[in-house]
Amino acid sequence: MQAGGIETGEAGPLASRVTYQPFESDRWDHFALYRWWRLKVVGTVDHQAVFDRIFSESGWSARYAFMTLMSAGIAILGLLLSSPAVVIGAMLISPLMRPILGLGFALALFDFKELRRALAALGLGVVLAILLTVAIVMVSPLKATTGEILSRTRPNLFDLLVALFSAMAGTFAIVRGRGETIVGVAIATALMPPLAVVGYGLATWNMAVFGGSLALFVTNFV
Repeated sequence: MQAGGIETGEAGPLASRVTYQPFESDRWDHFALYRWWRLKVVGTVDHQAVFDRIFSESGWSARYAFMTLMSAGIAILGLLLSSPAVVIGAMLISPLMRPILGLGFALALFDFKELRRALAALGLGVVLAILLTVAIVMVSPLKATTGEILSRTRPNLFDLLVALFSAMAGTFAIVRGRGETIVGVAIATALMPPLAVVGYGLATWNMAVFGGSLALFVTNFV
């Protein structure tokens, strides 16, 4: 199957393989910025290596589960202590970014097998994170709604814009192999802290906090 210059097949170590096919003609080619992107950015990338790396890291694994639990634990402790530095540490681990990246690439390639695989990993990771944060809050003597918690319960248009710009930066970093940029994307999108606040809202039965933080997580996820 071929979609927009990307051809999918069955060869190779992954169940679904992709091969980049250059576009023979493009109606947008007279735009200088687009031509630069297609020739200088996309055209010089080892597409197969990018796809292999993304899909190999986007599924469920013991390492992914462990890092998700660690990130969730650090995030909820930082939120309860109202410590921005600790919360940033949870952002840097960012295990949920891997299945989300796999999900995005699978959607772009219409690769439904990888799509289901990434969705399963993401769903299990979200459930694990929420369960752990609920357990920590329930046994913690600190249950006050701190400023760090409240700041993640009021999503707005600017949060959506941050998520959109971060997505573009993350895509560029993945395609060009610039790993240092991913660190900034992880901090900007901040996937784990709002998810930890979801667990906090459930544990304290605060539906306003629960709903606001869930909306922020969905905004950053999109």
